[in-house]
Amino acid sequence: MWYAPRWLLSAVVALTTLAASPTLALARETKVEWKSVDAPAGEGQTQRARTLRKLLTSAAKKADFGKAKSVVLSARIVEFTSATRGDVHRVSCTVLGRVVGGATARSRISFGGRPSERQALEKQVLTMVANGVVGRLASIVRARSEPRD
Repeated sequence: MWYAPRWLLSAVVALTTLAASPTLALARETKVEWKSVDAPAGEGQTQRARTLRKLLTSAAKKADFGKAKSVVLSARIVEFTSATRGDVHRVSCTVLGRVVGGATARSRISFGGRPSERQALEKQVLTMVANGVVGRLASIVRARSEPRD
């Protein structure tokens, strides 16, 4: 009987330690504003820009921008190609992100898959590029806000 409460207490402490993420507990809410999200002219331009804006907003919610309270960013799709050759559909995308008044970050990926899954493949590529460019922009903002010795 003596060991049951001690065991229960140990289990509760272990679960709360695992459940509480220190980065989430210490992270501040940074207000991220996307000044502009542009796509090159062509077929599906507005849809692609709209999708990229949603993906960038989602990625920015997960990113750690350090001590910055608000950040103004912009992004532009530099290149987007989607082509089928034989039984492989290849999607290539390059996105250029910029901290307004600061540095730029570029993310590029090329990915292949089944031609029947073209739309899912395009969204997957845009998601990966958005996560990459937001992660790099967050790193730039963190480095910029740290005091230099």
